[in-house]
Amino acid sequence: MFGLFFVIAGLAFSFRKKRILEKKEFEMKLKNKELEKMAAVVQALEQERTKISRNIHDEVGAILTLAQHNMKNVVNGIDQDSDLFDDAQFALDVLDQSVVKLRSIVHGMVPHYLMKFGLLKSYQRLSDQTNKSVEGGCVFTSTIDEDFKLEEQQEIHFYSITLELINNLLKHARPKHVTMELTTREGFLLLTIKHDGVAISQADYTYLLQHADGMGLESITNRLRIISGELRYQRKNHGGSVELAVPLTNSTKPNTYVEIEE
Repeated sequence: MFGLFFVIAGLAFSFRKKRILEKKEFEMKLKNKELEKMAAVVQALEQERTKISRNIHDEVGAILTLAQHNMKNVVNGIDQDSDLFDDAQFALDVLDQSVVKLRSIVHGMVPHYLMKFGLLKSYQRLSDQTNKSVEGGCVFTSTIDEDFKLEEQQEIHFYSITLELINNLLKHARPKHVTMELTTREGFLLLTIKHDGVAISQADYTYLLQHADGMGLESITNRLRIISGELRYQRKNHGGSVELAVPLTNSTKPNTYVEIEE
């Protein structure tokens, strides 16, 4: 009787364990399918953005550049004492601003520079651009090689998240000094952004995810899920930091993201 009981108990345990494993496997397949669908949607959006940006650059950009060139000729041909000079100069200034803004929009829609020159040079360029927007400047350092590359879509998402983070930082934190560090650690590519502005904590970030309805946060969240990335916010007495981590596919990856020690 005892032997029969143990046999039945063993079979029941094995059956229950099998059901649990099957359930976990089903949930994992479902999660992977959801990620595949999300990745397909984001990739389709990226392709559409590429198409739109190319049309804007080739058509609208060409028209504005031609108008800008012609207006320069007009301004140069008008006597500075003429009543028309100020109006013509104002029109030229508006055209100049429009061309600069258009280029900024196009470059923001599709990271052409990233595709052409790679991750490291793109971050150096981003640092130079950010440097012009903060009083104390922006400093970028890196320990990765110049020819370092992620898988293409992973690289695009990682860099696009960075653009959103920098945009949010300049818009809401209003820092006077920013530093960016790009490195690898424990099987992760890690970007650390430190600043002396108004910082948020990880709890604040979690709250914003649950209550804010901005497209920027939604974009960051979707991209993080696709590349299995993580964000860690930290608030200090003076400023704070945000760390973006993504697992490297060709290295030994730990189960959890290890934060940089101060």
